[in-house]
Amino acid sequence: MLYDGSLDASGELWGDDTLPDTIKQSHFASELKEILEELFDVHHGFFLDEESSFFATLGGIGAEDASTPIGEGTVSIASHVEHTILYIDVLGKHMSGTEVGRVDWDGIWQRDGQVSPEEWTGLQTRLRDKYAWLIRVIDGVEDWLDHDAVGAAMIILAHTASHLGAVRQAHRSIEKRKETNS
Repeated sequence: MLYDGSLDASGELWGDDTLPDTIKQSHFASELKEILEELFDVHHGFFLDEESSFFATLGGIGAEDASTPIGEGTVSIASHVEHTILYIDVLGKHMSGTEVGRVDWDGIWQRDGQVSPEEWTGLQTRLRDKYAWLIRVIDGVEDWLDHDAVGAAMIILAHTASHLGAVRQAHRSIEKRKETNS
C-alpha cells in the first residue's frame, strides 16, 4: 500500500525530517506492481480515475478510431500501443539483465496505418500479455539495489503513463471530431 497518511507517535511521517536509507526490496517490488496494476488494469485511486487504465481505455476504442491519426504529423492510437509494447519489452529485458541488441524505434511510427478489428484485438492482447510478462520480470528481479533495474522500472512507469495520456487525448479528439461532423 502506498503512503496511507499515517504518522508516527511524534506526529511525523518518519520520526524525523529524513527518509530511511533503504527500503525492503520486496516492498519496492510490491509497490511497483501495484502502481503498474493501476496504470494497466485495476483502479486503486493512486493517480487515475476509475475506468481510465490502459486496458479500460483501449476497450472503449474501436479499430477505426485506433487507426486514425488525430492530425497532420501525428500517429494513430494503434501505433502508441505498438510502441508501448516494444518499450516494455526492451526495458523489461534491460531490467532482467537480458541483452537487448539493436532496436528499431522508428519502425513502429513508420508502419503507422489501418488496423482491422482482428488486428486491433490482437494488439490489445499483445499489450496485456506484455504487461503480464513484465510482472513476471519484476518478480524475478533478485537485486533491486541494481540501479539499472530500478531505473528501467521507473522509466517504464513514466513512459507508459505518457502513452496512456496520449491515447486518451487522441481518443477524446477523435470523439469530439465525430460529434462535430454529425
